[in-house]
Amino acid sequence: MTFSALDKMQVRHHFSEHAGEYDLYARVQKRVAGRLLELLPGTTISGPALDVGTGTGEVARRLSELHPQRPLYVSDIAHDMTRVAQANLPGSFAADGDAQSLPFRSESFSVVLSSSVFQWLEDLPAAFNECRRVLKPGGVFAFAMFCDGTLAELRQVFGQALSGCRSEWPFHFQTFPERRGVETALEIAGFSGHRCHVETEVEYHGSFRDLMVGLKRIGAQNASRTRPKGLFPRRVLVEMSRLYDELFRSDDGLPASYGVLYGVVRKPA
Repeated sequence: MTFSALDKMQVRHHFSEHAGEYDLYARVQKRVAGRLLELLPGTTISGPALDVGTGTGEVARRLSELHPQRPLYVSDIAHDMTRVAQANLPGSFAADGDAQSLPFRSESFSVVLSSSVFQWLEDLPAAFNECRRVLKPGGVFAFAMFCDGTLAELRQVFGQALSGCRSEWPFHFQTFPERRGVETALEIAGFSGHRCHVETEVEYHGSFRDLMVGLKRIGAQNASRTRPKGLFPRRVLVEMSRLYDELFRSDDGLPASYGVLYGVVRKPA
């Protein structure tokens, strides 16, 4: 079970920097948030809820529309994201927090939710263990995260462009967790009754530039600790654009695929 070696400070910086424009570009993330709420068991309608890695508060907002009386807590490692989420959710409780070390007391919540977050963590068992810790016995943990297969088209053209240009720039594409590794992390954290499955989301873009700008504007930039220093070779970027258009262009535009792993588990009563 291996996960990307990520620079936590870079992740925090990228998402804080783009908090103000995140909602303009996070179309896939919004669809994933809606799908996650569809999977939440109907029996979990009472008690306080926590949204881990809330971003601008999309999951918490949708939950509040379904259950307006439920106390809501939102938390994100990026301060500007936490601030925007609280502004979008008057009456919610907000706190900056690392998903691997949540700033809440044990057994505080009936429901813990998280959407499009855990692919940015190095220690997934630690994050899952924190979610279990803050849950009340019998509480529900529901999450969605990008997994293996995400941005497969971009990964392919990156490798081919490096080879075609005979560039010495190292291949440094972020890896995404596989379902088996996620389920193992849940077991290590002490969750029972795993219900995990993978769905695919596809977003279409008018151009390669639109795709890359969209990823940057939501903060989804490469935060690997092994990412090389210096400016990315322009000739490789030009070749990536050409290859992407040649290999993947359709009537709908340029596709970007996302593997989305959904999990709904309970803390043992």
